[in-house]
Amino acid sequence: MSSESADLHPAAEKRAGGCPFDFRAPLRLSARLTLPGRAVLSPLQGVMTRTFMQAAARLDLIPLWFTPFFSTGGVSVPKRAAILRKLAPYRVRPDLPLVFQLIGHDARSLSATAAGFAEYGVQGINLNFACPSKTVTASGNGAYLLRSPETVFELTQAVVEAVPDGVSVSVKLRAGWDSPDHIREIVRAVCDAGADWIVFHYRTAKEMYSPVDASERVRRIACAVEAAGNVPVFGNGDITSCADAEALVRSTGCAGVAVGRGFLSDPWLVRRILSGDANPASEAEKSAFLRLLLAGTDSTKRGRNWFLECVKMTYGADSVEFREARECDWGALRARWAES
Repeated sequence: MSSESADLHPAAEKRAGGCPFDFRAPLRLSARLTLPGRAVLSPLQGVMTRTFMQAAARLDLIPLWFTPFFSTGGVSVPKRAAILRKLAPYRVRPDLPLVFQLIGHDARSLSATAAGFAEYGVQGINLNFACPSKTVTASGNGAYLLRSPETVFELTQAVVEAVPDGVSVSVKLRAGWDSPDHIREIVRAVCDAGADWIVFHYRTAKEMYSPVDASERVRRIACAVEAAGNVPVFGNGDITSCADAEALVRSTGCAGVAVGRGFLSDPWLVRRILSGDANPASEAEKSAFLRLLLAGTDSTKRGRNWFLECVKMTYGADSVEFREARECDWGALRARWAES
């Protein structure tokens, strides 16, 4: 793949004659960050633990590190030791590009924190303006900020100006706070502020994860793509198969896809989209994934319940494996999936 084709805008990449979209095409976003392909794992707060992320990386289930959000709090700025602790889990695969997600609403602390992480080797900063959690929005963070495109612009611009040249700055957006009527305004705000790519979830914050008509989903993402102009947009929301990913880029012109909850029912989904291999994971691959997860999980009730959720996402909620695992104590789980 030539560097020229890697830099093409998605509108120029629609394949003539029904040829598949090339999810393997890299995308250069800044001097420091080139995405290895056009499918990424969108951060999943509360799910993407250190153990989970490291297992996914070791088995090549993700093409880059895209972290859950780190809150900048009120006006606090993390010290060097705190930054290094947060970055430590991602050193197991230093060859993978690292995009670190931040959340906050104070321009000074957000920009200073971004600059701090960039100083220690982060290739990209992602700003979370999308989380619809009531706990997050009640504190004025995440999707709450979509109520004010001016504030979104100011925060994005502050981070763009604070990080060193070559560090990618991106944003994660939803279609709006309580209405999709302001998609263009919100998208233009982050583009005008200097963001160099966007992860766009088609629901509004108020819609949370409720159903939205398929045609409306396409309309919203296509609207974001058009408003973004030359800034690449990765579509996000309800991507559960290779066919879903292909249909989304074809119908909206987006530059790629960001897989979220679909990863929880198929941890191999991003890899399959990138490779074009629709075959399910083998039993050996599933066992290897669970062994790595189990090795980093403690025997507390919380640890056991988390591991059972991982068994469910690996085999399915109705699988024999999950039903049997629920009946097992910790010793039996270790006997079945412990590192050999």
